[in-house]
Formats: sequence, C-alpha cells, structure tokens
Amino acid sequence: MNRFLKRLFIIPLIAAALPMAAAGPSPEDYITSDPFETMVLLGRFSEKSPIYQMPSGSANGGYITSATTSGNAIIYPLGYVKSNAPNSYFSIVSKETTLLIAGESFELNATMSVDPSNYVITAYTDWDRNGTYEQEAQAAQVNASSKSFVQTISVPETAALGKTRVRIRIDSSTPSSADASVSGRIYDFVVYVMGASDRTDCFISVTSSNNDLGSALIETAPNESGRYEIGSRVTVKAVINETAETAIEFKGWQEGGEIVSKEPVYTFTVTKSTSLIALFEAALPELATPEVSTAEAPVWYQIMNAHTADTRKERYIAYDTNLSSDYTTELRAEKPAAQTDKFLWRLEDAGNGQVYIVNRGNNLSISGPKVLESENFTVSATGSKFAITPSGNSNGSYSIQYEGDNSYLLNAKDGLWSIVLYNAGIGTGSGWYFYKVTINPPSAVDEIDSYAAPQGRLYDGHLTITGLEAGSRVRVISLSGQLLADFQAADTTLDGDLRYAEKFIIAVVESASGKTISLKLLDSKL
Repeated sequence: MNRFLKRLFIIPLIAAALPMAAAGPSPEDYITSDPFETMVLLGRFSEKSPIYQMPSGSANGGYITSATTSGNAIIYPLGYVKSNAPNSYFSIVSKETTLLIAGESFELNATMSVDPSNYVITAYTDWDRNGTYEQEAQAAQVNASSKSFVQTISVPETAALGKTRVRIRIDSSTPSSADASVSGRIYDFVVYVMGASDRTDCFISVTSSNNDLGSALIETAPNESGRYEIGSRVTVKAVINETAETAIEFKGWQEGGEIVSKEPVYTFTVTKSTSLIALFEAALPELATPEVSTAEAPVWYQIMNAHTADTRKERYIAYDTNLSSDYTTELRAEKPAAQTDKFLWRLEDAGNGQVYIVNRGNNLSISGPKVLESENFTVSATGSKFAITPSGNSNGSYSIQYEGDNSYLLNAKDGLWSIVLYNAGIGTGSGWYFYKVTINPPSAVDEIDSYAAPQGRLYDGHLTITGLEAGSRVRVISLSGQLLADFQAADTTLDGDLRYAEKFIIAVVESASGKTISLKLLDSKL
C-alpha cells in the first residue's frame, strides 16, 4: 500500500479521535506539514454544513484575477489566482482556502481584470453558520489605478468554529441582499474558523500569477510546523520560465493590491501571515504596420477590430475548434486576446500586392466566398487573398479587402462574432489594428538534433528527471511556494523523494550553464 493510501485510511481514524468543535480545538490539532492531511482533518472540523442559496444572474464585465488574505486573523492565507474569466457568474472557491482565528480581523485583497470602481462591491459573512448571510458594514476600499480593492472583515469572538463562507458580490448596481440576482459576478470563498491561538509564528505562501510564464518559491526554510517566526527574515524568489516562446517580464511581488518589491529576489521581515503573488507578464504586443513575412522568418500579429462600441471593441481574430454558447464558429472575433496560437497570424505574399492571412496554430489561411454578411469565413489550406491597406480613418487602422475589392471588407458580425464580409464601416467596424507579438526564437542548443529538454515523472512522491545538464540544481515547490526538495544533480538523471507526496508540483531546473526551465508535473499514482 503506498504512502498516499495509508494516509487516506489512517487520517479519518485520527480525526475521529480529535475533540469536536465545541470542545475548543486549537489550530495545532489540524495543521500539519502535509496540506492533504490538513484538509482531511479540517473536513472533520464540524458536523454541521450549512446550505447556501445560489442567486440567479449573468456574468457582466470583469472578474477577480487574484485574491489573498492577510492580517492578525490569518493562520493560513488564501492564494487565489486566475488568468481567465470563470465559466459562470457564480464561483465557489474551495480548493484554495484560508484559516482564520475568531476574535481577530483580516483583509481580503483582490485585483480585477478591470477597474473595480465601476462596480458595487459588497461583502457578506455567515459567522454563526446558519446558512444565512449578513452584510459587512465596512465598505471595500477601491484603488482604480491598480484595479484592486481591499475588504476588511472582522471575525467575531462568538463565531462558530468550522467551515463557513465569505461572499463577495461584484455588481453593476447595489444588490438588495446576498441572494439577489446578479449582473456581474459572485465569489463564495470557503474559510475555516478556529479558536484563539497564542502561537508566534506565521504562514507565508507565494503564488505565480501564471505558471506557464514563471514560478514562485520560498528560499528560506520554515520551522518544523512549516511556518516562520514573527520578526524573522524570509526570502522569496521569482523565476522566469526561459523556455516560453513569448518574451516574459517579471513585474514585481504583489501583496494585496500593492507592489511591495520589483526585484525577483525579495527579502522581508515577517509581521503577519500573508500571501505574495509573483506577477509575470508576456511582453505586450506593439501596434505596428503590417508586413509580409515567410514561414521561415515569420512576423506574428494579433489582429484587433477597430470598432468602438462596448460590446464590439477589443475583439481579435481567433481560430479555435472549441465551440460554446459565446462562439458558435471556429473563426471568430474573440476577447480577451492571449499570446496563444489561436490569436496569432502572419501575412504571406499572395502576389499582386495581396496576402494570405495564416494562422500559427495550424498553418491554415482565412478563407471564404465573396458574399456579403451571410457567409461565415473559416480557414483552409488554400485560403483567400486579401489586400491590406490604410483605412484612411484618423484612428490609423487598416482595411482588409477581399481580393482588393474595397466593397468587400473583412469584419466581425455583431452578436455572433463570426468573421464575414461587409461593405461599410471603413476605419471603424471594418477597420483592423495589427499588434506585433514578440516570439522568442529557439536558442542554438534547441536546434541541435541531439538535444532533448529535461523530462520529469512524479510517482507516489518520488521524482525522476532525465535529460539534465550535469550539475543542475532542481528545486521542487508546491502550489503555495513551499520547498518540497532541493536536489543537486550529479549527472544527467535525478532520482529523489519529496518531503511528502503532492498531487501537483513545479520543478524549477537551473542548469550549470544558467538556463532555467519549469516542469509542471502531476503525481501519476494519486
């Protein structure tokens, strides 16, 4: 029986022997060095599990991109990060959780994809765990410039111990109650309330804003409880993923809505439990004059519609075979754009001053018949020819003319967002901006046939990595940034055991030659 299954059978027996919530359990009864074990124990925290109403509504506007907790009430801070909009207007955040102390206060720090000052932000809590929310009296403090808000919340001394929820509503207007219908978004953050604690150490976690772009880790070793004493110094490190195709920038360490350091290596004094987010961004595309390129030396663009209406602006040509209620055609005008293949296009010479518009993901070209509005365009191996010329509008956009005919202009169909031909709206609806995207060329070593990037396998907490440079350092971290192992590879293969089995890990490989890559691995045994 492997270690994971042993824990699975043993932990419920341990939990059953623990005192019930009414007997006043302390945090030490539940928090262990193994996050999985901690969550199983917390699941036994109380027999009562309130049922909450889910309001009706629809998603509108922005969404929370990150949420952390800090303050005297925090035993274990929240570290919630999302780079894409949720699928629904209503989200229950339960996989990322936070542990709280009754009788203290904390701050929920959130950043959004848009300016939150255009919305009404309301917080609700249920500290008596009866399934009914009460509104927090203190309003959220909004910072429009950083697209962030801070909601201060006090946990009463009389709060029932166990699992409850904190509800954050982001509405276009003031809601009448926690359960009213919403035009915006609702987040229910699952939290655990524990009795007062006299401990003098804190939990620090770090999170990457995007694990594809970079990793975040804590370099300072914690105490035996996985925590850090108040007054001690802790160093955290942000590591850019150098194998990413796009150029990446580290923007800084964010605590709540504030950037506390712009240095990749940041050392600070522990004053409270908190979570830091390492902000990574792909280099921003630059508005450019469209130019022809080849498959051997491509120039890639995101192509954005110039329309200014709220529902139609900032939509980019994308090709994606995944259809949904929002997009019923594979070739469409989609928002927001990402630096992924479906949004990337190059212009290939088609002769007579015309071009093919070629997708990076499949090397197929935009194509369709010379029919106005009723025919949705797609991609094909042959493609249609287009002339790309300045629209003549003062906004600096370009017209994409079917076979050079100024009466047949590529455009996005309102509502359906399919790509069609129009004969009007030059410079606005039928105008396009070309944003040049920087793609990192392969390095010389990548072009050598004999070279293979390191490959990793995680099985029941045992890590194997092959294809390493001799002398490489491999640091293994959890999603909360805790160091699970630190290996020095003597040769091209590494075998080692982690402190405990994690389902998902990030292995940061720093080669002797200075190259850094991140391997994201799932434990195949769990």
